[in-house]
Amino acid sequence: MNTKICLLPRGPRLAAAWALVGMALAAPWAWHRWAPSATSPEAAQSTTYEVQGAPAIAAFTHLPTFAEAKRSLFRRVYFDHRQTLYCDCRFDANRHVDLNSCGLAQLAGHTRAARIEVEHVFPAAQFGQSRACWRAPVNFPECIKPNGKARSGRECCLRVDPTFVAAHNDLQNLYPEDGYLNGRRSNWNWGMTTGGRTYGTCPMRFDASIRRVQPPPAIRGPIARTMLYMRDTYGFRLSRQDEQLFGAWNNEGPPDAWEIERNRRIRAIQGQGNGYVENYRKL
Repeated sequence: MNTKICLLPRGPRLAAAWALVGMALAAPWAWHRWAPSATSPEAAQSTTYEVQGAPAIAAFTHLPTFAEAKRSLFRRVYFDHRQTLYCDCRFDANRHVDLNSCGLAQLAGHTRAARIEVEHVFPAAQFGQSRACWRAPVNFPECIKPNGKARSGRECCLRVDPTFVAAHNDLQNLYPEDGYLNGRRSNWNWGMTTGGRTYGTCPMRFDASIRRVQPPPAIRGPIARTMLYMRDTYGFRLSRQDEQLFGAWNNEGPPDAWEIERNRRIRAIQGQGNGYVENYRKL
């Protein structure tokens, strides 16, 4: 059965999208730079969406809530690899960060620094701002609170926009991160900079003057492949400059053993992997 649900921003349609089961595309992703993968046996539910102005998303299991995505991330992906992306900080089963393990002891005393949060490498604010539910939640009845005030753009999109929900909760884009650094990164762009500041001995550089973050060389490849996956999967736009940057980062840092294993575990949950990892090549 080949079924598509166009984005029509109303609550009942969102509910219907999550209720559909066992859907698959009749044709491969001709628009992808890499071939699709078969749905995992563990993927009991899948939904096909169509992004306005972008190719259809291939059917795979979409986690319906961020809470479920976080549980899957910690319990089924990072259960034996409790290390953050940015500074390689260790954390325990209770998601407490060992700041001494990654040169961030100077952050002791900051509440967010002591806890692990979940970071969107492709910021939700960036892919949300192009969506009507983010820009004008007041226009959506489902997004009006009982007191008459509109919910935030993120809250609204999570209620009425199936593609936003799928992208927001996609494990490929989610990484455990120290809360303090997660807050410092905010929704800034990735790039190179000679300005800004670092924290402790972590080489992650944050430049507030141009709202840009420069990651250390060891994680530029994984970041690039995540950004390119999100572009291809959901039709999100990247500038030509960003595409060139991420291509270079991909080429400089091929997937290591953990990135490959992480992708394998996510495929087992979602039924889809990141082709830039599975079929790695220089761009």
